[in-house]
Amino acid sequence: MRIDLALLIIVPVMISFGQFLFKMAGKNLTGNIGKDLIGIAFNPHFIGAMALYGFASFLWVIALSKTDISKAYPFMASGFIIVPLLGFFLLSETLSVPFFIGTAMIVAGIIVISYA
Repeated sequence: MRIDLALLIIVPVMISFGQFLFKMAGKNLTGNIGKDLIGIAFNPHFIGAMALYGFASFLWVIALSKTDISKAYPFMASGFIIVPLLGFFLLSETLSVPFFIGTAMIVAGIIVISYA
């Protein structure tokens, strides 16, 4: 697999797991913004999410150096598929018919743009 294609797949996956960690970091918020900000800052899930986002950003720069941004950026839309799937499998959240229709449209769009 080419390194640019591998990075175009890996980065959105990393960002998606970061989103999952953000969700986990927010599970115990109280509604008191001052207390919540301090709690989030020291939350291991939040710190892990920030680390993933940071590392993914470095990889994204490398990916963009190897391919056109117009071809690379649509791969980020895969996060709209991955994040709800993580919610479904790891948090027992529900998925709807519109989710699956939208997923098919996103995948089709990525394919069309990738071969344009």
